[in-house]
Amino acid sequence: MNPPGPPRSAADEREAARTPRAERGRDDTAANRRAWESAARACYREIGVPFPERVVWVSSPLVGAFAAPIAACLSTGHRNTRVLDSVYRAVDDTAGRTVGHAVRAAVQAASDGAVSDPVHGAAATALHAEIAATMTSAKAAAVRDTAHVTPAREESRSVPTGVLATVAEASDASVQAAVDAAVGGPRQDTIRGAVRRLWPAYLAGQQSGTWLTLVGCFGQDTVPPLEEDRSRPTVAEQAAARSAPAGWWWWPFRDFVMLCPRPAELYLEQVGDDDSGTYRPHRADGPAADWGDGFGVYFWHGTHVTQAVIDDTLTADEILRETNAEIRRCAIERRGWDRFIAEAGLAQIGPAVPDPGNPGQTLTLHDVPEGIYTTHVRVLLCTNGTVERDGTRRRFGLTVPADCTDPLQAAAWTYGLTPTQYATAQRRS
Repeated sequence: MNPPGPPRSAADEREAARTPRAERGRDDTAANRRAWESAARACYREIGVPFPERVVWVSSPLVGAFAAPIAACLSTGHRNTRVLDSVYRAVDDTAGRTVGHAVRAAVQAASDGAVSDPVHGAAATALHAEIAATMTSAKAAAVRDTAHVTPAREESRSVPTGVLATVAEASDASVQAAVDAAVGGPRQDTIRGAVRRLWPAYLAGQQSGTWLTLVGCFGQDTVPPLEEDRSRPTVAEQAAARSAPAGWWWWPFRDFVMLCPRPAELYLEQVGDDDSGTYRPHRADGPAADWGDGFGVYFWHGTHVTQAVIDDTLTADEILRETNAEIRRCAIERRGWDRFIAEAGLAQIGPAVPDPGNPGQTLTLHDVPEGIYTTHVRVLLCTNGTVERDGTRRRFGLTVPADCTDPLQAAAWTYGLTPTQYATAQRRS
C-alpha cells in the first residue's frame, strides 16, 4: 500500500492504449506437436534416459499440474481407488468439472497399464532439473545431426517475450492457488502429497530461449548455425525462438511425458504509438489468457488480478479490504470511480468546482477511510481530457495527500503546481 505520490493512473491517462487484440494459439497442430515431442526426445537422449512411449497432451497448465503428479504416483504402483476418488472430487470442487474430466483423461492416458518398480519410480520419477541442465547440448546435437543449415524465418507477428513471461508467472500463481485449494489442507495421503510435491515439476518453455530454439530446429526444415563457446544467440536463433511452435509447460517423467500448448487466446493491449509502443495483457470481459477448458488468467491493463475483479462482482467493502494495493486499484478502476465513490460512501470534501484544465468538466474531492493506504489520503475525481473512441470521457480518480482541502488544490498537486498556476492552465489533453 503506497503513500501518495505522482499517481500511476495519471500517466495512464496520457498513454494511447489500443483496443486489446486476441492472439490465437498456433500450437495444436500435428506438425507442432511433432516438433515438441522431437525436442523432448533430444533432451532425454542427452541424459541417456529412454524416451517414454506415452506422450500425453493436456489442455491447460492446470490440468497438467494435477494430472502429472497423480499419474506419476499411480505409475509407482499406488492403487488406492478411494483416495484417488477423493482427490478427483477435490479437483472438481475447486477447479470445476471440465478441468476435472480433463485431469481424469490425462491420468488414464499416462498411467493405464504402466506400472514401474515402486522404489525406482519414487527415487527418479521427475527429470525436469536434469533435462533443464542439458538443453544447450541437446540443441547443439540437433544442429550437428542436420544435413543442411540455413537461417530460420521469423514470423511477421510474434508475441513479445516479456508478455509471455508475465502470463507464465500469472499462470504459475493461479495454478498454485488451485492446487493449494484442492489438496493443501491438513489431510494427508500419498496422492495429495505427490500433487503438492510434483506440481511444479515442469519446464516452462517460454522462459528458455535455448529450449524454444531447440523446438524450432525440429519444427522446420532449417536450423540455425552452430557456434561454439558463445553466450549470445545468433539472429537466426532468435528468429527460431520467436517462430517456434510455442508450447507452455511440459512435465518429463520416466514413464510418460505431458505437454501443454500455449493459450488458445491471448488478449494484448498496445500502449503507446505504433512504432515504439509496448504490449501488455488486458481484457475487460474475460480471461486475457484463455486455454479454453475453464482455466485462464485475468489481467487489467497488465496487472494480474482475480476473476472477481474482471467480472466486477466484488462489493465496495471487499475492494476496500483488499490488501494488495495494485489489485485494489484495478478493482476500483474496473468498477469506475463514480460508482465506487457512491457505493463506498466516500465523503465529499467541499463542493464540486469547474476544472480549469478541462473546460466543461468538474472536479470533486472525496475522503478515503484511514487504513486503506499506509497514510491517510483523499481521492480527486476528474475527467479525462481526451475523448474515448466511443465518444465518452472516462472518469478516473487520483490519490492526493489528506491535507488537500479543496478539489482545485488537489488537482494542482497532481501536476506539481500551485492552485493559482493550475487555475490558469491551458486545456489538459
